[in-house]
Amino acid sequence: MIKNLLIFFVLSLIHLHANTGSLWNKAGEAFGIDPRLLYAIASVESNHRPLSVSANYKKMSSYQKQRLLAMLSAKGIPHITMTKVISIENRNLAEALEVITFLDYHRYPSFDIGLMQVNNIHKERLQKEGITLHQLLMPATNLKVAAEILADCYKRHRNNRKAINAYNGKLYGNPYYSKVENELKKLLFPHEKSNKRLFYQIL
Repeated sequence: MIKNLLIFFVLSLIHLHANTGSLWNKAGEAFGIDPRLLYAIASVESNHRPLSVSANYKKMSSYQKQRLLAMLSAKGIPHITMTKVISIENRNLAEALEVITFLDYHRYPSFDIGLMQVNNIHKERLQKEGITLHQLLMPATNLKVAAEILADCYKRHRNNRKAINAYNGKLYGNPYYSKVENELKKLLFPHEKSNKRLFYQIL
């Protein structure tokens, strides 16, 4: 299983970088989402690091937090404690698999995986589609799942700000929309400082 996942991960990662735009376009077309919006969200979520995992320590017990930090330190896995999450920057696939297995086995309430930081709250939904949490480390799979989730957010809200904030899990009082918008501006206006308000819609 792990060997097969490693092969798929490497091929997916090569495809992500060598075939510029193909994965983004494919996911966008499949779910009616502008691929540039998906790319901007990946910039905010993981800075395009497919092995990134983050655990929300605000939702875990003090014991769970101590246990996770102890495991990461014992294994020498790089991590940073931020405002709400422990950001885990795995150096290789084996580390990422181990971290996800640990978080899932010990029932950590909220953690995000991979390129688009898909949350484990979607585990039951993914199982119905034959997708495991481990497979979210594959960029193509992660991107497909994220695009589907974002499309569902658009169906529920039909509003850019609400849909994009909903993807992040909080509709109101959330700066997430502005962060994504700023990343999108960098794509559309790379050589100028633009104050333009951007509006993107489901295609």
